[in-house]
Amino acid sequence: VILDAPASAVAGHIRDGIVEEHGPDRCRVVLGAWSWPGLAAGLGRFDVDIEVVGPDELRDAFAGLARRFADAAGRGHGESPGSGAP
Repeated sequence: VILDAPASAVAGHIRDGIVEEHGPDRCRVVLGAWSWPGLAAGLGRFDVDIEVVGPDELRDAFAGLARRFADAAGRGHGESPGSGAP
């Protein structure tokens, strides 16, 4: 993936991967994981724009997580703030 963040800001948070500078404010990250959704979720912690270079399985995992997160954000519209509903 390409992250819209400097390599120096990302490198300290990547354990078993490679972080390469891809311009002054972007970096390329190469990682592996036991699951595509797990990898997508881990990359999402950076709170920056992400460009998936490949593979398609990772792109699909991001799409699946996006649907799940959108569903989660839409829950509880009728709940009052502080009601304790999950």
